[in-house]
Amino acid sequence: MSHTILVVEDDREMIENISGILQLADYHVIKASNGRTAVTMALQHQPNLIICDIMMPELDGYGVLKILGNNPQTAGIPFIFLTAKADRSDVRAGMELGADDYIIKPFDGSELLKVVEVRLRKHQQVLAISDTNIETIDQFYSHARQLKEFQNLSHNRILRTIRKREFVYMEGTEPNDLFIIKKGIVKTYKATQDGKELVTGIHHAGEFIGFLALLENTPYTESAVVLDDAELYLIPKDDFLSLIYSNREIARNFIRLLSNNLHETEERLMEMAYQSVRQRVASSLLKISSHLGVQEGGRYIHMARKDISGIVGTATESLNRTLAEFRDEGILEITESGIRLLDKRKLEKISH
Repeated sequence: MSHTILVVEDDREMIENISGILQLADYHVIKASNGRTAVTMALQHQPNLIICDIMMPELDGYGVLKILGNNPQTAGIPFIFLTAKADRSDVRAGMELGADDYIIKPFDGSELLKVVEVRLRKHQQVLAISDTNIETIDQFYSHARQLKEFQNLSHNRILRTIRKREFVYMEGTEPNDLFIIKKGIVKTYKATQDGKELVTGIHHAGEFIGFLALLENTPYTESAVVLDDAELYLIPKDDFLSLIYSNREIARNFIRLLSNNLHETEERLMEMAYQSVRQRVASSLLKISSHLGVQEGGRYIHMARKDISGIVGTATESLNRTLAEFRDEGILEITESGIRLLDKRKLEKISH
């Protein structure tokens, strides 16, 4: 599938020239003649790369970059500035705002295509950090050490085995490492004043945990405990910060991860506020089965009722009553081995 490139340029001859070159190289091109239109088109089309002139009426290139860089939907899009000035201060200002590269006008077609190709390739390589496949994360980490800005990365990550019910980290402690789950399931939760648990997430292989405390340089605001024997990679704090502050692409990926986490938390709070216990139990069972890769009529969900009730946001007694109702309705089976889903379609109907 061809990459989509947004070209922003108020000079009609220049924009047609750039578009023609890119289209010959099999890129799909969309065009904007001013900064305001560019922002709208970027949000609407989510291009793979943006090439933008600096000096434009209404909203200049710096303004376009600032607006898109502050929006999680567009912050990760590679951004290349076009400038007619060879002045170092002009180029530096753009790079400090977060531009990935720049092209000085006039330029030839081969120079344009080379910059575009390099930026797209690097972007694809860095996107691997947010992939849920642990092998892809391994490949990314190995590749990152070969890049100039990552020479200080540790050559050997620590792989730690953590047993069921053991803590990865505890609320209030200082962070020293970024954790990547290689195998197993990890629950994150906050302890309430009355001693109950508010589950903030159930995490599986390929997911990062603990990175918010590292980014904010503050103690953990939640605890993480292993629900099943797990293996976790530990990336030292200094290595993680090197990744973040040395490469804008990686920083944007963690912003995206953070944005997704906040969205999930907000969604869950809305469910707790407006949905019945029956709806929340159905929704939680669907999410847990998705996380664990459990299919309808397949293997059992092995999870303590206390943990499930924490995810639902209800008392264990209320959870047990609802599970019994679902069992009687033929939606699931309950045995000593755990819970097995028999009719996901009914659960989906109940959850809405």
